Amino acid sequence: MSKAGAASHTIGRVAVLGAGTMGAQIAALIAAQGVDCDLLDLSAEMVENSKRKLLTMRPRILDDSAALDRIHPGSFDDDLNRLADADWVLEAIIERQEPKLDLWRKASLHIRDDAVLSTNTSGIPITTLAKALPTGLRRRFLGAHFFNPPRYLRLLEVIPTAETDPSAVAAVTRFSEEALGKGVVIANDVPGFITNRIGCFYFLAAMRAADKFGLTPDYADALSGPLMGRPNSATYRTIDLVGVDILLDICDNTRGAVDSTDERHAFTPPEYLREMRRRNWLGNKSGQGFYMRTRLDGKSRILALDTGEMRYTERQKNIQASLSRLTSIGNTAERLRALVASEDAAGMFAWRTLSQLLAFSAAKVGEVADDIVSIDRAMRWGFNWELGPFETWDALGVEDSLMRMKMDGLEVPDWVQAIGRSGGNFYRSENDALMYALPSGEYKNIRD
Repeated sequence: MSKAGAASHTIGRVAVLGAGTMGAQIAALIAAQGVDCDLLDLSAEMVENSKRKLLTMRPRILDDSAALDRIHPGSFDDDLNRLADADWVLEAIIERQEPKLDLWRKASLHIRDDAVLSTNTSGIPITTLAKALPTGLRRRFLGAHFFNPPRYLRLLEVIPTAETDPSAVAAVTRFSEEALGKGVVIANDVPGFITNRIGCFYFLAAMRAADKFGLTPDYADALSGPLMGRPNSATYRTIDLVGVDILLDICDNTRGAVDSTDERHAFTPPEYLREMRRRNWLGNKSGQGFYMRTRLDGKSRILALDTGEMRYTERQKNIQASLSRLTSIGNTAERLRALVASEDAAGMFAWRTLSQLLAFSAAKVGEVADDIVSIDRAMRWGFNWELGPFETWDALGVEDSLMRMKMDGLEVPDWVQAIGRSGGNFYRSENDALMYALPSGEYKNIRD
């Protein structure tokens, strides 16, 4: 897209504050669409180094190196005055509150009143960061949570505050969808927003279920990957990709911010995660986490962590062969139903993990997001799930699932129970329109 084309989205120039892994990739994503982007950090030299790294990153960040010419390096000390030219000022520095507040105080002196301002954060309250801004700019401020790698993960969580002008939300949404190809979901300014609140809960639930039923990380990953409509990285490999330390930070931050005793317990991580951090077994970035690549007998092998003994062992053989009955089922809904109906450890693991996810997601409607569609889209687009929680519930069968949840002592909201009693689903077709359930008991056209 040309710069002239981008201007039709009301955003013709962007400034990104922070040239780390996320900031540099976001700048590259924007520049690749023909939009000029100022990229500022502690020094222009640091930004130049980040630009060079973009060409060697995998998966590929840029198809055309010429896009780098549209990324204009600068420093916080010398070039904040360039923010006056930006239609969107996007901050993506370290995930710590005080540095973000300090930078916004300085940046706000140079930003136009009609620009859009956003912070890329996975959980710091947007309302808290807005306090660094003068009153006139707070109405233009929102959260814009990109997912790594931003070129390939479709989701952009947009998090307005109570003060955010709807026109700022509309401008970011329009530009992100039309110019950047994003799927925008509006999240509420609550701990973890949508994806980290529900995603972190899910990972902890999966780990607890694996521990309860005696499953090793490699066996649990074989179950919780494509077999359950999840990406190949499944559970433990995803944590290795994200970083054990990052997951722990999300858990601790969320646990400290929620009021419910049950939810604080749900976000209490297993002790072996903390031990892994103490040993610097953080995942891919430290060379070992739940998995470790090594050489045995002259051959490269991947070992899996025994979390009980805290030692690495050979991965189990013939896992896929043992699951062939399930993997041969092509339809995801049929495969899920067959999996949770299995009376072995695999079936019990899947049911416990999914049922807790579904109950928790239902309880968060109205808190993390206003509707089930936003939650389903966020988990599909941000985590590459094939089905969101409520789509999964429909696949399993709402009425049957609720009966089994009741036997397990799982609580679900009254409006969900009403759907089950009527034999209904969360989504249904009506006059060729796809409708979704509201907590009020009504259904709404998904296009409205």
